[in-house]
Amino acid sequence: MDVIGGQTLRQMWDDLADVYGEKTALLFESACGETRQYSYRDLNAEINRCANMFLALGIGKGDPVALHMDNCPEFIFCWFGLAKIGAVMVPVNARFLLSESAWILNNCRAKTVVTTESFYPLYQTMMATRAASVERIVLIAGQATPGDARTVLMHEMMDRQPETLTDTPAPEADDIAEILFTSGTTSQPKGVLITHYNLRFAGYYSAWQAALREDDIYLTVMPAFHIDCQCTAAMAAFSAGATFVLLEKYSARAFWSQIRKYRATVTECIPMMIRTLMAQPPHGQERQHNLRDVLFYLNLASEEKDAFIERFGVRLLTSYGMTETIVGLIGDRPGDKRRWPSIGRPGFCYEAQIRDSQNHELPDNTVGEICVKGVPGKTIFKGYYNNPDATAEALDADGWLHTGDCGYKDSEGYFYFVDRRCNMIKRGGENVSCTEIENILSTHPKIQDVAVKGIKDAIRDEAIKAFIVLNEGETLSADDFFRFCESQMARFKIPTAMEICSDLPRNCSGKVIKKYLS
Repeated sequence: MDVIGGQTLRQMWDDLADVYGEKTALLFESACGETRQYSYRDLNAEINRCANMFLALGIGKGDPVALHMDNCPEFIFCWFGLAKIGAVMVPVNARFLLSESAWILNNCRAKTVVTTESFYPLYQTMMATRAASVERIVLIAGQATPGDARTVLMHEMMDRQPETLTDTPAPEADDIAEILFTSGTTSQPKGVLITHYNLRFAGYYSAWQAALREDDIYLTVMPAFHIDCQCTAAMAAFSAGATFVLLEKYSARAFWSQIRKYRATVTECIPMMIRTLMAQPPHGQERQHNLRDVLFYLNLASEEKDAFIERFGVRLLTSYGMTETIVGLIGDRPGDKRRWPSIGRPGFCYEAQIRDSQNHELPDNTVGEICVKGVPGKTIFKGYYNNPDATAEALDADGWLHTGDCGYKDSEGYFYFVDRRCNMIKRGGENVSCTEIENILSTHPKIQDVAVKGIKDAIRDEAIKAFIVLNEGETLSADDFFRFCESQMARFKIPTAMEICSDLPRNCSGKVIKKYLS
């Protein structure tokens, strides 16, 4: 079933501007509370001006351009402006420092980066030391260093551009629109190739999954450089003609008032957000909101889930996916029953199976690897940039994508996530899920955050170590910690060691980067 045909992002925005005109497309709130608002017609005009700016800078079809910025409207302008001229967006994680950012730019050979005043010194240093291939900086706000001929001011240049796209060859549906690098929690990031077709399909699919209508208001605080914000939120909202509310940064103190202020009907939360929201003082009006669904992606203890639902009066819509799958291809379906803690069932255009290490399908209720099937370049990623070996390893000869995640399926086709394969600990012949232990430990009243990983053990293959972040002002002795574990889990699951930390290293989607824990 081909639901996209030859549609591209250029055609999408021209059509949206015609159909929805003055309807609000994008509403942005900065960290200091300032807002900017754009209708569908105005946003398309800004995208065209941005596209014309890139053309004036000599950027053309197939050229990679890096974007290093926090959430802002300019990310939207650049994302779709580059797509309109067939260029390739390369988002850089806004938390990255010089060496990490340089690695991304060198890997994809980007010579132009669009960034903000905050990250401007990083790229000046990068050019001065020739740490990366970057030759030009497009600065969103602030002033360029006097005499810096390699920096141009984005808005000054955009303001001189017409709001109608300059005549330029149109992109095609199977052209690469983006190289999105994976989070690299266990290894170096890989560049995921995402086409115009992928993004158009993601919009339709995610809008279907969340049952979006044009009168919906979809609010997110997820970072724009991440697949979730792009394909589950922005593309879904725009494809449905809804209003997309983008917050610059997450604030646990402000978030729920923003949900109510903008009358959001759909939002999304990760466990870190749920835990920090639950830590806020209760407010008498926090159940007085318009939310229909809260999209949810990562594991959460049942006790935490129940407490969140009860306090805020919300409903969770669970979804499972990864950068390579573009969308949450397994998830709750509109109008269908939801079965916690299941991650749902495959959506349209997808297949899913549980397979063993020999790539054979396993029977129901047997833990194995979650494998999914779509069409490369259409419903799943096209491949890894300049890495055919990694592509061949992820996509087998029959087109099945091996996710590296462990799970199982019940007799009604509901899937259950157990853990990342790299998160499974082999302890004396027993397989232990880090996530299971983390969910148990997170119920301790003194524990705010926790991560569990395997460490080498000469006798039992691996030992279990827990890294604990306590609530402010709390103390927890080792004896009390291990007594709690003994009362809550089987002996072979009890951690061998524990360490109290001030915080845990996380990536933009809230996942703990366990390679930094030892």
